Amino acid sequence: MVYGSENHKPFGMDNYGFQDSSHKKLGRSVSVNVESSNLPLYKTTTSNTLLGWRRTRDDPEDILEEELPSDDFEYMECGPSPPADHTPNIYESFEEFSTSADLTVQICHDTIKMNLMEHMKLSSGRHQLLDDIENRKTTSDNLNEVFHGASKIEINIAFLWAAFMKRWDLFPGLLKLGAQLRYHEPSQGLSALHLTSFSGCVDGTQYLISQGCDVNALFKCYTPLHCAAFGDSPESALVLLNNGAKVQTLTNGPHSCHESVLHCAVRANAIACVRLFTQEGADVGQVEDTGVSPVHLAADLGHPQCLKILLESKTFNVNTRTKEKEQTPLHLAAESGYVDCIEILLDHRADANLSNHRDQTPLHLAARAQAFDCVELLLRKGNANANIGDCDQRTPLHAAVGKAARSYDIIDILLNYGADVNARDQYGYTPLHIAALNELSQCVEILIYHGADVTAKSKFGMTALGIITRKTPASLGMVTHKLDSAITLHHHPESSNREVELRLDFRGILQYCHPREISFLNTFVDEGQKEILLHPLCSAFLYLKWEKIRKYYVARMVFCFIFVLSLSLYVLTALAHNCYNHGKNMNDTQPQNVIELCEKKSMMGHMLRNNPFVIEMQWFVLVGITCCEILRKIYGIAGYPSVKQYLSHRENIIEWTVIVSVFVISFIYTGRTYTWQNHVGAFAVLFGWTNMMLMVGQLPVFGSYVAMYTRVQGEFAKLLLAYSCLLIGFTISFCVMFPDSSTFANPFIGLITVMVMMTGELSLDLLVDDDPEDPPFLLEVSAQVTYILFLLFVTVILMNLLVGIAVHDIQGLQKTAGLSKLVRQTKLISYMELALFNGYLPQYLLNLLHWTALVSPKAYRVVLNVKPLNPREKRLPRDILKAAHDIAKKRKRFGPTVSTNGTIVTCAKKINNNLDQNSEILEYNNTLPLLQNKIDRSAEQIEHLSKEIQSLRSAFEANQKLIEQVLNTILHNRKNSK
Repeated sequence: MVYGSENHKPFGMDNYGFQDSSHKKLGRSVSVNVESSNLPLYKTTTSNTLLGWRRTRDDPEDILEEELPSDDFEYMECGPSPPADHTPNIYESFEEFSTSADLTVQICHDTIKMNLMEHMKLSSGRHQLLDDIENRKTTSDNLNEVFHGASKIEINIAFLWAAFMKRWDLFPGLLKLGAQLRYHEPSQGLSALHLTSFSGCVDGTQYLISQGCDVNALFKCYTPLHCAAFGDSPESALVLLNNGAKVQTLTNGPHSCHESVLHCAVRANAIACVRLFTQEGADVGQVEDTGVSPVHLAADLGHPQCLKILLESKTFNVNTRTKEKEQTPLHLAAESGYVDCIEILLDHRADANLSNHRDQTPLHLAARAQAFDCVELLLRKGNANANIGDCDQRTPLHAAVGKAARSYDIIDILLNYGADVNARDQYGYTPLHIAALNELSQCVEILIYHGADVTAKSKFGMTALGIITRKTPASLGMVTHKLDSAITLHHHPESSNREVELRLDFRGILQYCHPREISFLNTFVDEGQKEILLHPLCSAFLYLKWEKIRKYYVARMVFCFIFVLSLSLYVLTALAHNCYNHGKNMNDTQPQNVIELCEKKSMMGHMLRNNPFVIEMQWFVLVGITCCEILRKIYGIAGYPSVKQYLSHRENIIEWTVIVSVFVISFIYTGRTYTWQNHVGAFAVLFGWTNMMLMVGQLPVFGSYVAMYTRVQGEFAKLLLAYSCLLIGFTISFCVMFPDSSTFANPFIGLITVMVMMTGELSLDLLVDDDPEDPPFLLEVSAQVTYILFLLFVTVILMNLLVGIAVHDIQGLQKTAGLSKLVRQTKLISYMELALFNGYLPQYLLNLLHWTALVSPKAYRVVLNVKPLNPREKRLPRDILKAAHDIAKKRKRFGPTVSTNGTIVTCAKKINNNLDQNSEILEYNNTLPLLQNKIDRSAEQIEHLSKEIQSLRSAFEANQKLIEQVLNTILHNRKNSK
């Protein structure tokens, strides 16, 4: 196993999100020096394996890459690609394997064989010498003949090869030919004693020891005892131990982590050697340089038998952590999904809630690895806490949402064991965000079913609903399913006639949005899913909410009306006819007609002239009302996420413009008014009453009419902009053709005249010529032709086009009037809640607002019982009652609806805990966990097994016929022979 690799993959998956199996253990096969690129690794976490897998011919992306030409085309320049979602690397904290050791030199049978062959190739290339020994063509009798003329190094290599092939009968002859006992191959420093120990050649080991070989020889990396462990040769190991081999000897080398023989035995899954070494006093808790003990290694490699033997000593603390990454054996077993090792560790009291260097528990790693059995075992037997967050505040539920087939089951079991479905990480992402980003529709549905908040926002402002809308829109059917299930039919127990009762449960709407109760529906509107408002449950809630909050909006309208009315009175009395200056005897600079206008006023005008303080009182009253308006607007800023968003609402811009205008048009600075203030006041009054119209348009009763006006206004603005060049052309033409006309003497006045003429206010005076000789006849004809063209192209075509567009828009608004009304109502209530509950009011006022403006003041009154068939039921409109009643009857008759992709998502917990017992039983029976999916999978498996059984039966029948034919032939031959 290669420890400490820096090539990591998130959640045990490759870049495409599929589970990476390249890091799994390969049994006893142990790899070699990683510097030899042509040799396999025991366990790799590098990206080479994955890269090789991605470059296979079966990868469509690589096929596409190979087919694309490289130099025969140029890329189009169409600007940069759009930026991706503001999504951080949600798997950043999981992008590393948790193993900690760094032993990159290991041995196996193929490694040794290849190294010896390579050594012979570099020395002389006479491979036949080795092949003859392996094939037993070389014997002790012909040894001198075979190696006649062989070099010293060839004899030494043959000596090593004979030890490796258990040909210890050649040892005496090779030693006579000059073989050296201490000779070792250069790659790994293995001598003949190392090789006999590895291959399990007991006789050869004993012979070499008798010839004086050192049982603790460490030429490069390993001692003979290490090799015996790697080769799973307990007999050879026992011989070495009996002759003084040290069980505490560590490996050595430039890439070594100084592991013990017990580490090596665990790596090779040499069960007998592990038991032998522990009995001989090997330290189970001995750690190599990175703090990995044999217990850690056994858990990481998935060797349960070795792990069980190591823990039998009871001298090792099963919760010991590694040095670098603070991993316990339970972390390592959970990361790779070894359920047997996890069970053994839990039996020895391993703590399932300990965290590693990134605060990840074993449950995090098991969920990340998509190991369902491990997750279930940690929760059931280990009592693992499903809500512990790591250093990035991600829970095991975040880790479970990956691109693997088992995510669905793991999410289900985590939620059944109490995992917080709305837990947020440091970026504000919930598991629902991640499931939607990964386009896992089934995971999205089960999370929504278990109560995931679709309106939850990340720190980047992304709602889960917005991601679902773009990535997995089919999953929105689960939201409708939950809304349908919140409407149920019951019979009132105290009613004598068993009158049917309709129960509307608003928990799904109110669950996560107290005190801003409308935020759930408002999020759907903002994300373009406004059709949800047509659901009877949503419509009923909007109706009840508006009944509670409309008094505040009416009060706000009354206050704004008083403000605009006060402003209008001041502008009319103080500015319109210069009455304030006249009352102060400051009319010397004013035109005489203005003074006369003020003097012509009736009793009111006489009173204002003689009592200018009345106007002053008007202004001070207006300032007082304006100050209240300023406080209201400043208080409203706190309800917006940013000032930019606050200023993006046209209502705020208009109101602040009017507020500023109040102080601009005052006489208080110089003691008099000026003509330019009249114009400012006129615009202020216009803006004020326009804002009043928009406020009235937000009321559900009048909203459709104001919407028609604003829609037509927008279309007219676009139409006017589109045809502005035509209007300018006619304006300049008329200015040139009618220079004597007062209306076209100025081009700007001429443009206004053209726009008036466009509405149909035509004047033929332009064509009347008092002097028949001037201008010439031809010029008069051209002017008439231009006038006719204007009449046809502008007055007739353009105005009729505008009327047609207006009628079309009004008809479109009438078709969607119901939905548009609900949308406006939702936005209005959202704005009111924004102003009422921004958190800066005293607590007693907030409590008062809660009781007077909320449908559910304490977030517990969430169920409404109505009688849909009772004509005296007035709490909800009849159309909403009828639609809700129809849904309830349909559910009771046909059972629950399913999501749009056909998946029935259920859970073990009952969502409606406060419903009566009959409702709970019906809901539970209708939502069996994973029922439809499991039935489909079982049906496929049964069909597959049936086909296999049928094929086996056919093969059996064919074989039976063949046997009968053979028997008949034998009997026939015997008869003939007789």
